[in-house]
Amino acid sequence: MIRFIFIISTAVLSACSFIGSTRTAMIDDIPGPNIFKPMCIGRYQMDMPKGTTVVDGTFRSFDLVGSFVSNRSKESQYGGYFEGVDRESKWEKWVQKEVDKRRGRKAEYIINRKESGRHALATNFLSQDERHTADMLETYIFKDFKHLNSAISLKGRSVKTTYVRSEITNYKPHYRRFFDRIYQASDLYKHQPWPHNQLGVCLDKNITFNTAKAADDEYLRVIYRYGQKTFFQFYFDAYPAGSYGELQDDISRKLGLLSMFASDYFTFGGHAGKLFLSSDRYNPEATRFRWYATDAKAGSTRNPYISIEGRVDINDFPEYRNMNNIDSDAIALAILSSLRPRENGLVGTK
Repeated sequence: MIRFIFIISTAVLSACSFIGSTRTAMIDDIPGPNIFKPMCIGRYQMDMPKGTTVVDGTFRSFDLVGSFVSNRSKESQYGGYFEGVDRESKWEKWVQKEVDKRRGRKAEYIINRKESGRHALATNFLSQDERHTADMLETYIFKDFKHLNSAISLKGRSVKTTYVRSEITNYKPHYRRFFDRIYQASDLYKHQPWPHNQLGVCLDKNITFNTAKAADDEYLRVIYRYGQKTFFQFYFDAYPAGSYGELQDDISRKLGLLSMFASDYFTFGGHAGKLFLSSDRYNPEATRFRWYATDAKAGSTRNPYISIEGRVDINDFPEYRNMNNIDSDAIALAILSSLRPRENGLVGTK
């Protein structure tokens, strides 16, 4: 059962938040309908309302990135999920449309690799200007999940596959190493129905990136929506080693932009961080929240940059609408406090 947090403060509470300057919290179990269930969020899980759905999701690891929403969604940047018996041909047409966006540049297909459950296409665009000539390669991988009647489109990070000829005269061995690495990584996307205790990053209720070792570039962004107005947006971003200054600047900028709002320090999911609560601009009964982990470390996949932002509207929770002391603030805090590592979720992080 999810637990609601009641804040006890010795100071005058801010008009825009129940948190104010308090440092003490009392946690109670509240009797009532059990409308929550554990949902996976990458290497973590959280108790979310039943009926919560993923509306946007992007994941990157080992220089391979994908959107974990339907291809029909306008949020899908990298192709997303393709469904139906003709899903592979749909994906091929989508790739061709992406290639056609390079107007005025001739694309050459240099890889068309097809095997059971996977299909890889790679193109080379020749880029020329007054200073440089470069081979710009783009890589697309189709990973099929036959039992789901669905497939995911993945794309190699093109920033890693631009080869200036004055520096690299023959790009092929360099690109081959890149391709082999991401093609191998594509095999780590597995059908693992949630709940489970598998290693790696749980991307939705069906798919997990089942890796025993976290990649240094691991990144996850996912948005969950519930009801009409309630949503949670999560970011997990592993900053590379040596980028300590950039990481601290980004955290300081986030905290500074919200310095006008009442805030306090809370630990969620084993991470220390700062939480900001305020009334929603358009609905005073709704709560806007932002929490940023302050224990992030550059070069760490166990302590990445983490942010959780969103809105809770009490009107989306009629079960608690008329209960004493339960409002949007209490629900937001209760859900946030349920964040915890998945069983085996942090295995392979550093």
